Amino acid sequence: MVTKLLALFKKKRTVEDRIKIIQQGNTEDKDKLIEEYIPFIIKTLSNQLGKYIEKENDDIFSIGLMAFNESIDKYNEDKGKFLTFASVVIKNRVIDQLRKESRQLSTTQFSAEEDDDCEGNIGIVEGFESQIELKMDMATLVQRMESFGVSLDDLIHDSPKHKNTRRTAIKIGTYIYEHQKLKEKFLRTKTLPITELMKSLQITKKVIQGNRKFIIAVALILDSNLDTLKGYLSTNEGREKNEI
Repeated sequence: MVTKLLALFKKKRTVEDRIKIIQQGNTEDKDKLIEEYIPFIIKTLSNQLGKYIEKENDDIFSIGLMAFNESIDKYNEDKGKFLTFASVVIKNRVIDQLRKESRQLSTTQFSAEEDDDCEGNIGIVEGFESQIELKMDMATLVQRMESFGVSLDDLIHDSPKHKNTRRTAIKIGTYIYEHQKLKEKFLRTKTLPITELMKSLQITKKVIQGNRKFIIAVALILDSNLDTLKGYLSTNEGREKNEI
């Protein structure tokens, strides 16, 4: 009996268990939790921005730190795993900060160069924001593709080179997304429903398998809130249709 009690006592609490205690007013444990998860904060920021973020020398680290603190305060079990929730909060706060900085830069440029073309300056800022959002969206897509056995290198090397092949692959990915039963099967099994696609689209197995990784990426982009990548996909699809 004593052994069982000791085992229960020594059982490691999950981060979700610790947060419940913290939210009841345990500020000391909150400080400890934040300190323990600094590597997680740095890794999340670095992955999202595509560069290593240093704790000492990078202002963006303080944004991540505040976002992690906010995540602790706002978390509840309905939001899923805490670390997944925290990574989303960090991403959103970083985007907010970068947008704020880009608009401040725009305001400074307008004040200093009143004779410049305003539309040109706005274009620069919007371009900067879209690049940041594209980086963020790509990081999210890569993370999701990994569960389907597809890496970013795979996507780069195996993407269709010819316009017609790429257009066909986009058509297949779109078909999966637009047909609920196929999409559910795709997301559940993490494989392409090849038999159904061959029958419905009159496409050979070779075409589907040859473009499998690109088709998976297309379906995942469409089944997401990655608006920047959706826009990129739509623009390129439209351009290729016009060029044919």
